[in-house]
Amino acid sequence: MKDKEDILRRARVNVGHLEGVERMIERDEYCIDVIRQIQAIQSSLNRLSAKILENHLNTCVTTAVRGDDPDAREKVLGEITEVFQAANRM
Repeated sequence: MKDKEDILRRARVNVGHLEGVERMIERDEYCIDVIRQIQAIQSSLNRLSAKILENHLNTCVTTAVRGDDPDAREKVLGEITEVFQAANRM
C-alpha cells in the first residue's frame, strides 16, 4: 500500500480521538461538545477513506484495468461501484 505509514498514522489518530469521546461520555461532558467531536472524527474518517480509495485506484484498479484478465477488471470495477453505493446509503 502506497503511503501506508501516513494511512496508519491517520487511523491511529482517529482511534485516539474516539477514545477521547469515550472519556467525554464517561465524564458526562456537554452533549453538543461530544457530538462536535464525533463529527470531527467522522470527517477525519472520510478523509482517511478517500486516501485509501485513492491508493486503491492508483494501484489495484489501475493494474486490473491495464491487465489482460477481464474477470479481474470486472471485479475491481464492481467493488468500486459497491463502495459508492454504500456511501450513498449513509
